[in-house]
Amino acid sequence: MKQKKYKIDPENPAKHLNWYSSRKGVVPKSWRRTFLRGCLIFAGILFLVLSGIVGAFVYLRTKGDKNLRTEVPEVTESKTELPEGIYITYQGKQYRYNSDIINFLCLGIDKELAIEEKRETGSEGLADVILLVSINVQSNEFKILAIPRETVVPVKVLDKAGNFVKTENKQITLQYAYGRSAKMSCELMSETVSNLLYKLPVQRYCVINFQALPVLNDAIGGVHLTALETVEWNEGGFYEGQEMYLLGQSALDYVRQRDEYKAGSSMGRLERQKQYVTCYMEQAKAALKTDITLPIQLYQGLTEHMRTNVTVEDIAYLVPEVLEMNLTMDNIMMVPGTTVPAGDTEEYQADTDALKELVIQNFYEEVPDQKKTEETRDPEKIED
Repeated sequence: MKQKKYKIDPENPAKHLNWYSSRKGVVPKSWRRTFLRGCLIFAGILFLVLSGIVGAFVYLRTKGDKNLRTEVPEVTESKTELPEGIYITYQGKQYRYNSDIINFLCLGIDKELAIEEKRETGSEGLADVILLVSINVQSNEFKILAIPRETVVPVKVLDKAGNFVKTENKQITLQYAYGRSAKMSCELMSETVSNLLYKLPVQRYCVINFQALPVLNDAIGGVHLTALETVEWNEGGFYEGQEMYLLGQSALDYVRQRDEYKAGSSMGRLERQKQYVTCYMEQAKAALKTDITLPIQLYQGLTEHMRTNVTVEDIAYLVPEVLEMNLTMDNIMMVPGTTVPAGDTEEYQADTDALKELVIQNFYEEVPDQKKTEETRDPEKIED
């Protein structure tokens, strides 16, 4: 007996399907095959898209890791000259740079103009905040070395055309002013900081003007802290022990203001800056876990107020690493030294021996004595 054929109404194809389903209780095999094929195609496309996203992220992280790490060659008898700063000798022992550590020079510039805009004097500004931020991607350690702006170092003096003139012992804050652009100023500061720290590698830099701080502060919902000291100025003040919730201008005031007529006020401000960075990092981590795209949003929104050589690949690599790290006041160090009067101002004289020991302890690892190592491995020499 031949089955009755049903014509599909082109204006209402669903009418046929509904009728057929009511008669048989199932969807026709041809329709099921089409639906299954569509699901498989959609799943395939979704898989390719997700694979592409994951693959791109993995690629960025791998490239960021490669770009950020400093190559440390092994010591061999054929190598009589080792790279300065990669290898360092101290008290008769040899040390090599720990390639798991990535150093970022972070600068705060004392101007309210756009970062590339010069002052009326033609200067790029002065480096009021100088921090070397170090991340150990192997041990998940996060450390900061604060460098007082008054630290006396050999500063490269350049003319208006950007040509080297001479080197003079000046406060390190002045080195930034000799650049002809923010990029040049950052490069000069990176070199000067590296020289101060015995040629320590500085892989990246980031400079912001003070207009950027309120933006960074408010992007994570503000910062809670307790004021470390009392500071008053014409427009306001804060008081030791005061519980503060910093938003906008108040965040800038807390890290910027000081009593210039009070001896050692710059060091007090540095302590506040260290405290603020610690509190900021903890709150920023919480914000990052809520919105992983926050660093890129800030990166794009701070173009006018920031200059950096940090890349998208670097960010992709570093953000997951930083989320696993903690920063405490114990992990914030300062260049050891003494503040001394210098006419109407003050200068900070670094303790070179103590500084070298600090650098080696935090950035280097001892190179094993090859002869002793070989003797340990040679059973005949052990018996002797």
